[in-house]
Amino acid sequence: MSDNTYDTKVYTKQGGGEFVVASGGRITVEAGGTIDVSAGTLTPGTTAIADGAVTTAKLASGAATLPKIDPAGIKVLAAAGKNGSGAITLTGAAIGDRVVAVFGAPTAGGALEAKLPGTDFEAAVTVTDEIQQLSADNLSTKTYVFVLIPAAA
Repeated sequence: MSDNTYDTKVYTKQGGGEFVVASGGRITVEAGGTIDVSAGTLTPGTTAIADGAVTTAKLASGAATLPKIDPAGIKVLAAAGKNGSGAITLTGAAIGDRVVAVFGAPTAGGALEAKLPGTDFEAAVTVTDEIQQLSADNLSTKTYVFVLIPAAA
């Protein structure tokens, strides 16, 4: 809540320890200007950033940190597809493993084909040593390679 003893919308409180932007006020950083919070903390309020408001063009190269995944934890498993939806044995799959890629090739060779986790096969493993084929299509003529990331990664 703003202090009504001030008649401007942007002001420094007495003593200089706090800068206030009251309702209707605004801070504009002009070309070449910066706000440096590297030695402190920027605390957002309850206002959410709108979907699509932050794009990669607006982020500095080191602005986002992704979780680190140990390459040794990545699983590459293979299994034949089936005719219609249902469970396929996928030895080594664990509950919660995330399916990041699925590639299929005819068992006698041929062109590589990509399938969509969450559309053709489940996006996360729900049964140990199994993968659920979601597609009702006949995928039994191909062997599929599944790339999984453990849930803990």
